[in-house]
Amino acid sequence: MPKLFVFAIGGTGSRVLKALTFLLASGVKLNNTDEVIPIVLDPHATNDDLLRTKELLREYGNIRSGLQTKPSEGFFGTEIKTLNRAIGGNATIADTYVFELQGVQQEKFRDYINYEGLDAPNKAMASLLFSEENLETKMDIGFVGNPNIGSTVLNQFRYSDVFQAFAENFGANDRIFIVSSIFGGTGAAGFPILLKNIRGAQAIGQIPNPAFLRDAKIGAVTVMPYFSLTTSDNKLIDPASFIAKTKAALDYYQKGVNPSVNALYYIGDDQTKAYTYDPGAGGQKNEAHFVEMASALAIVDFMNLPDSSLAVSNGRPTSPVYKEFGVEQDGTTLQMGNLAGATKEIISLPLSKMALFSTYLSQRLRTAAGTVQWSKANPQISTSFLNSQFFNSIKNFDTGFRQWLSEMGANKRSFSPFLLDAPNLGHTVRGFEPKKKGIFGGESDVKLDIVDDFDQTLNKTAEGKAYGSEADKFVQLFSEGTDRFVRERLPKVMDH
Repeated sequence: MPKLFVFAIGGTGSRVLKALTFLLASGVKLNNTDEVIPIVLDPHATNDDLLRTKELLREYGNIRSGLQTKPSEGFFGTEIKTLNRAIGGNATIADTYVFELQGVQQEKFRDYINYEGLDAPNKAMASLLFSEENLETKMDIGFVGNPNIGSTVLNQFRYSDVFQAFAENFGANDRIFIVSSIFGGTGAAGFPILLKNIRGAQAIGQIPNPAFLRDAKIGAVTVMPYFSLTTSDNKLIDPASFIAKTKAALDYYQKGVNPSVNALYYIGDDQTKAYTYDPGAGGQKNEAHFVEMASALAIVDFMNLPDSSLAVSNGRPTSPVYKEFGVEQDGTTLQMGNLAGATKEIISLPLSKMALFSTYLSQRLRTAAGTVQWSKANPQISTSFLNSQFFNSIKNFDTGFRQWLSEMGANKRSFSPFLLDAPNLGHTVRGFEPKKKGIFGGESDVKLDIVDDFDQTLNKTAEGKAYGSEADKFVQLFSEGTDRFVRERLPKVMDH
């Protein structure tokens, strides 16, 4: 099967990649591939957005590697690999999802370009292109809203061992998707530079498979402003400039970027929350946002496009498409019912399943293990399994999932589709509570509690089946059991 390379640029890139990981873990299907290879480009290596995404991907990989039979659908049904593992191990590149930019740690841009070592004409040119503030910028916190700096530094990627390994293992039918914001420095600079280097690999020299890269099927999402920053007297980034920078970048993209992309997705939001600007180590911990999940859905949509609609001739897509994201019913607080039918069709069942799974983990699992029928045999899910490294990865991943949903629910605009830990599982999906007719024709709540209904569903699902290991049973049974529970007991969730 073809591979999908996802280039996640800057803080927004990491947050969208995090949303994609949760979607894939819940069972959202990517067509036309069975392997995703993320490559993160961000000079701010210690920011919390990046670190949280790295940890999430690590636990996803631990869960997949702990299964004897790798699922191709349902929970954790898509392989996510580092580039190193995707190519079978390579001593020349690190086994990480993050490309480590050289020369940015604790270094000012002035030193990076050897400003003091330039001759007089080149120094004069550099002074025209870069302000004194630009030259004094420390790049280990990113490019702080300066794409002119970012484009210079990020251009090193094309000469790296990682780019060589990527190109060497890129096949004619593989696809590329680029995630970036347009209103900052890293994403706004990185997207055009990366696209140019991929399409123009032949001009770089000594790059493997340049024809494959020139005519690659490439999609991208350009994230416009969807959050702001609190103002202060000591800031490197001015949120008042976000819209102006977006307009300028869109004008440039229209001429120099759009014609080179098979499918370009635009998204943003005018309801924004202001974050405290914190560029230091451990800073940039933005709350998860619905826009990031919608941006991840652009990747799903791109992978749904048939190869026939993604033809490229001599580096130019023959039929490029441009798309935006919208909801069916606007509101400051979104639930599943607010989304358009096509969106609900993709995410309502998988995310509902993962929410039910999370609730069961939180409220019931420890008392059910080894006692309830589904857990007793073929093989047994015992308390010792709940103390295993595999289950620890499940718990850590679930903690991240709950935090992701909680942050989206508290953000502006808010997305709050689930009531996690609902004692009545019928109330887990907000707005889709099941009803049944009473004896006199009226409606009353269906009783769907964890102990009775969900355990019975798991019992029926496990009946007559044997699994290769405790881990395989755990993931497969809960994926199939939650699917069955939603379809049988919460059928309105399936209405699109």
